[in-house]
Amino acid sequence: MRHHNFNGLDMDKEPSSKGMTVGLSALCALVLGLWRESFEGFAAGAILGALFAQISYLRKRTRDLSEEVRQLRTSGLESRESAVETRESPSGAGPGEADESSRPIRPTAASAQAAAAQPRPASEGAAAASSQSQVSSLDQQPLTRAPRQPIARSALDRAMAAGVAWLKGGNPLARAGLAVLFVGAAFLAQYAAEHSVFPIELRFLALALGAFALLFIGWRLRSSRAVYAQLLQGGGVAGLYLTIFAATKLYDLLPAALAFALMILIALAAAVLAVAQNALALAVIGTAGGFVAPILVSTGSGNHVALFSYYTILNVGVFAVAWFRTWRVLNVLGFVFTFTITGLWRAGGYERAELFSADFFLILFFVMYVAVSVLNSVRQPPDLKGYVSGSLVFGLPVAAFTLHATLVAHIRYALAWSALTLGLFYLTLGWTLLRVRRASFRLLVEAFAALGVVFASLAVPLAFDTRTTAAMWAVEGAGLLWLGVRQERRLARVFGALLQAGAGLGYLADLPGSRTQIAVAVLNAACLGALMLGVSGVFSGYWLFRHRERQAAYEIGAQRIFTLWGVAWWLFAGLREIAHFLPERQLGASLMFSAATAMLLAGLAANRTWALPRMIAVYLPAVAIGAALLHASAGSHPLAQWGSLGWVAIFAAHFSLLRLTESDALAGRAWLHAGAAWSLALLIAWESSWRIAKGTAGVWASLPWGLTPALMLAWFGRRTPAPRWPLAQHASTYRLLTAAPLAVATALWIAIVNLSSRGEATWLPYLPLLNPLDVTVALCFAAGALWWTSLVTQERATLWRLDPRTLAAVAAALAFVWLNAALIRSLHHLWGAPITWYGVAHSTLVQSAVSIFWGVLGFTAMTIAARQRWRYVWYVGAGLMAVVVAKLFLVDLSNVGAIARIASFLSVGALLLITGYLAPLPPRRELEHSPA
Repeated sequence: MRHHNFNGLDMDKEPSSKGMTVGLSALCALVLGLWRESFEGFAAGAILGALFAQISYLRKRTRDLSEEVRQLRTSGLESRESAVETRESPSGAGPGEADESSRPIRPTAASAQAAAAQPRPASEGAAAASSQSQVSSLDQQPLTRAPRQPIARSALDRAMAAGVAWLKGGNPLARAGLAVLFVGAAFLAQYAAEHSVFPIELRFLALALGAFALLFIGWRLRSSRAVYAQLLQGGGVAGLYLTIFAATKLYDLLPAALAFALMILIALAAAVLAVAQNALALAVIGTAGGFVAPILVSTGSGNHVALFSYYTILNVGVFAVAWFRTWRVLNVLGFVFTFTITGLWRAGGYERAELFSADFFLILFFVMYVAVSVLNSVRQPPDLKGYVSGSLVFGLPVAAFTLHATLVAHIRYALAWSALTLGLFYLTLGWTLLRVRRASFRLLVEAFAALGVVFASLAVPLAFDTRTTAAMWAVEGAGLLWLGVRQERRLARVFGALLQAGAGLGYLADLPGSRTQIAVAVLNAACLGALMLGVSGVFSGYWLFRHRERQAAYEIGAQRIFTLWGVAWWLFAGLREIAHFLPERQLGASLMFSAATAMLLAGLAANRTWALPRMIAVYLPAVAIGAALLHASAGSHPLAQWGSLGWVAIFAAHFSLLRLTESDALAGRAWLHAGAAWSLALLIAWESSWRIAKGTAGVWASLPWGLTPALMLAWFGRRTPAPRWPLAQHASTYRLLTAAPLAVATALWIAIVNLSSRGEATWLPYLPLLNPLDVTVALCFAAGALWWTSLVTQERATLWRLDPRTLAAVAAALAFVWLNAALIRSLHHLWGAPITWYGVAHSTLVQSAVSIFWGVLGFTAMTIAARQRWRYVWYVGAGLMAVVVAKLFLVDLSNVGAIARIASFLSVGALLLITGYLAPLPPRRELEHSPA
C-alpha cells in the first residue's frame, strides 16, 4: 500500500470523513439545539454540520488529488521525453522499443511532444538529460510519487507570507511577543468596554476576527514552521475563549446556552488541533489562555457558577487531550490553574450560602484530574516502567481536600466523612485498576492504595477520641513498616513496629476511663480504633511475609506476631461491639462474627502463598466454640441469644475450612475433627435436655445426655462409614479418637443416672425394663456393643491396652448397676418400696429382692460359663453367689421372722443347689477360651 502525506500527517490508509462528520454534526446540533431550544434546531444543526464536514473534506481531498495529479503528470512528461530520444538514437531499437513505439499514444503524450518541440531553458534540458538513465527503470517499475515540488502560490499567499515574514524571526521573541500582544489585547478590550470607544458588537467582532486570523495563519504555517504555527494557533484559541466569555458575561451579547456550546466547541477544537499536530505548545498556550481569560476581564461580580462552569469546559479539553496524548506539562498546568484560581476565589469571594455549588465543582475538578492520571498510565507503553506525575497524583488530593476542608469545616463530622470517602474512593479505584492487570498501572495502583490508606486513617482523628487517635498511630506504623520493607530500611521497620505496639498500649490505657454511652454501632471511636489496629497488624504481617527474604535475623517470626496481633484486635473490636449493642443476642452474634472472620482470613490466603491466615482461620472456630460453650454455661441453654444461627454458622465454617485445607499439612487435624464432634454432641444433648425439661418433668430431661453420645457412637461404629467426608475419609479419627470419649461419656451417664434417678415417666405408666430410662440404657449398651464389635483387633488393642477380660468386667459391673437400679425402681413404682439410700438399706422387701436377684445373676453367670467353658466368668458368678450368702447371714438374718427374708434364703439356697448341678467349674485347659 502506498503511503501518502496529507497536510503533514503520515497515514497508512486513505483519509476518511466519518470522524469529522460525526463530530461536527454533534457540535452543530448542540449549538443550534441549545440556541433554538427545540428539536428542529438539533436536527438542522446536525444536517448543517454534516454538510459542512463533507464540503470541507471534499475541498481538501480535491486539493490533495490535484497536487498528486500534477506531480504524476510532470513525472510522466519527463519519462516520455526520455523514451522518445532513446528510440531515435543511431544504435537502433530492440524489440522492446519497437513494441513501445507501436503502442497508442495517450492524450498527455501529445502535449508532451508539443512541449518538447518548443524551445526549453537549459535547466529543463539538463533535467531531461539526467532522466535518460532512468528510462528502463521507469518502464519496468511501478510509477512512484515524486517528491513534492514547490507550489505556485497565489498573490494572496505571497501577501500573507510577506505579512508574517517579520513574525518568523525567532521563536523565543515570538512567544514573548504573543504573550504581550494577548495581554495588551485583553486590556484594550477592557478599556474599550469601560470608555465605550467603539460599539460593543464591533469590538467583539474585531477580537474574534483577530483570533481567527491567528488560527488561520498558524494553520497555514503548520508544515513549514510547526512550532511557531502552534504558538499562533494557541493564541487564537485563547482569544476566542476571551471573546466569548466577555461577550456573554459582561454584555449579555450571547445567550448562555450558545456561549456554553461555543466554548465546548473551542475546547474540543483546540484539543483536536493539538492532538492532530502533536503540538504540546498549542495545547499549553490554548489552555493557559483559556484559564487566564476570565481573570483579565473580571468585573468582580463573583458569579462563581459561571466561572467554574467555564473552567469545567477547559478541563474537558484537557481531558480530551489526555485521551490521546500523555502531556504531563499540560495536565499539571490545568491542575495548577484550576485549583489556584479556585483557592483565590475561596479566599476572597466565598460565602457560606454557596457551599453546595462550590463543593460540587471542586469534586468535579478532582474527579476529572484523577481520570487524567489514569489516562496517562493508559497511554504508557506496557514494556516501559512508566511514571506517575507526583505533582498531579499526590498534589491533587491534598489541594482538593484542603479546599474542601475550608468549605465544610463548620459542619460536624463532615471532615471525617470526607476523609473516609476519599480514602475509600482511592482504595476502590486502586483495586479496580489492579483487576485490569495492565503493567503500566502498577505504580499508579500502589500510589492510589497509599493515598486510600492515608485518607481513610485521617478520618479517625478528625472524628473520634484519643483511643482512635492511638489507632491512627498503628496505621502510620504500618505505613512506615511498608516503606521500610520496600526501601530496605531497617530503622523505618523497627519504628513502625514500635509505633503499632505503642498504639495498642495507648488504646488499652484509655479504655477503662471511657464511660461514655456510644449511640452508633461500629462507627464509633472504640470500634473503629480497634479495627484499625487489627487491619494495620494484619497488613504488616502480610508485608513482612511477602518480603521475608529481606528480613534481618531478629525479624524472623515477626510476620506471625503482627498477624496474630491484628486478628486479636479485630476480634476484640467486633466482640466488644456485639456485647455493647446486642447483649440479648450476644452468643449467636459472636459466633457468626467469628465464623465470618475465619472465612475472611481464609480468603486472604486463597492463593496459598500466605499460609498463616489460613492456619488461624482453621483453628479460630474451635477456639470460638470452646469460648461460646463457657459463655453458654452461665446462661439457660446454648441456643439462647440467637444461638441457633450462631452455632450453625460456626460449625459450617469449621467443617468448610477443614475441607478446604484437606491437602494441607495441618497439625492437630484429628483433634479438630474430634473436638467438633464432641461439641456437637454436647450441644444437642444440652439443648434437648433444656427443652424437654421446659415442657415436662420426670426422667425425660436426663435421657438426651445418654442417648446423644450413644447414637453418635452407633453412627461411628458402622462398618461402612458415611458420609464420605469427613467420616469415611477420616474413619480412624472418628472410630477411635472421637468415639472413645463418647463411649466413656455414655458409660458415666449410665452409672450416674441409675444411681440418682427414680425413672419417673410422668404421663406414661411404669413398666419394668420397658420404661424410658431402661430402654435408653439398653440402647446405650447396644450402641457401645455395636461400636466395639465394629473395630478390628488392632483398633481394640490401640484403645484398651489392658487385659480384655478387664474391659468385660467393667461392662458387667455397669450392667450389674443398671439391673439392680431397675429392680429397685420397679419395687418403688409398683409396691411403694423406698428408693432413697437409707430406705433401700432398711427395707426388707428391697433387701430380699436384691438377694434373690443377685442369686439369679450368679446362677445365670455360672451356668453360661460352664456351658461356654469360661472359667473366668464362672469365678465371677461364684463370687457373686458367695456375696449373696454372706449378705443373707450378715444383713437379711437380722429380720429372720420376716416372710421376705425367708423367701430370700429359700430362693438363694435353691439356686445354689441347681447351680452346683448344672454349672460345675470348667477345666483349667479351657482357660484360653475366655471371652475377650
